[in-house]
Amino acid sequence: MKRTTTMTFSLKTLTAAAIVAVAGTAAVAGPNYIIPGNQSATKTVANVELVRAEAPATLEVYSVHGGERVALLGSTDVNAGANTDVKVSLDAGAAQSNLEFVLVGSNGATLADKSINNYQ
Repeated sequence: MKRTTTMTFSLKTLTAAAIVAVAGTAAVAGPNYIIPGNQSATKTVANVELVRAEAPATLEVYSVHGGERVALLGSTDVNAGANTDVKVSLDAGAAQSNLEFVLVGSNGATLADKSINNYQ
């Protein structure tokens, strides 16, 4: 009987720890975030693994040089909630650019951003 109690306690402890870890990760990420995916060698499409938006928004992709946004290369609308496997068609200027993904709300405000270096 004692062994079952110890196992039950251990499972409850592990479950509680997992819940805290997941909740902590979500709290750090905030309600809006971008997780870039693996980029294709063709450089005509930017891949985003996950875009989380609190409300409908637009995901914009910019070329970046010297830490500054140079040009808008492409954009796509995303729905409120989790958007997985998002693809953004890019203009030709992406071939030698570092990229910055910017999630923009309906009011034009930046909700989240994420840079990718060495997109070559």
